[in-house]
Amino acid sequence: MSATWPPVTRLAINVMLRRIKIASSMVRNDGLRRAMTYALNRFAEARYERGFEVQTRGQIRLETLGICNPDSAEYAPTSYGGFFKAMRHVPDKTGAFVDYGSGLGRILVAATTFPFSRIIGIELSAALIERCRVNLGGRDVQLVCQDAAQYRVPRDVTVFHFFNPFGGATLRAVVTDMARSLHEAPRQAWVVFANPWFIEPLMRAGEIIPHAWQKSTADEMWPFHRPDPKHQNSDRYRIYMLDSR
Repeated sequence: MSATWPPVTRLAINVMLRRIKIASSMVRNDGLRRAMTYALNRFAEARYERGFEVQTRGQIRLETLGICNPDSAEYAPTSYGGFFKAMRHVPDKTGAFVDYGSGLGRILVAATTFPFSRIIGIELSAALIERCRVNLGGRDVQLVCQDAAQYRVPRDVTVFHFFNPFGGATLRAVVTDMARSLHEAPRQAWVVFANPWFIEPLMRAGEIIPHAWQKSTADEMWPFHRPDPKHQNSDRYRIYMLDSR
């Protein structure tokens, strides 16, 4: 007589077996050390989720959200560890912080651990905005449901965060308005950009953000990530320090 497992137990067993299969495959393909690094990173991500009392993991495809903007990327959360390492390169955390493509609010929640004067999340999807509000709880964060290309950067923003949420004309419009804000209110600012393959050519050209404003650049590698052979710099945060004064 075979045992009949409750649905929840069967689900847990299936998840465990799937994880064992993934782990075995990684050990074969990448070696034990890299597999252990991956496992430790997953553990750390889960610990952050529990500590912040949020649920931001997973990927969400654009068609599920009803978004047909060709510049947009699907929802996927950045690395907590990668973000906190990148923020070590931002010495002044007292201005305003804006996260473009804020999604389910992972970075907004993480940013509340710093003394920013205010925190703003820009998100195109109303569905993600609603789920983000749940994750934020009572945290003091401003959410803006708007196409990022139409958003006007306030004069007090000093940190611009991106997890590569869009490219093309949208990114160019966003960077152009960043330059406008920095020109109208000269100041120091930092662009913290994950997977910087779209932003890097714009910064290198110096057409929108003048080279004279670009004072330094630093990279922080992901805690665990396989580089995308189709995109250079797909395994890091790049932090640009700007000064338009």
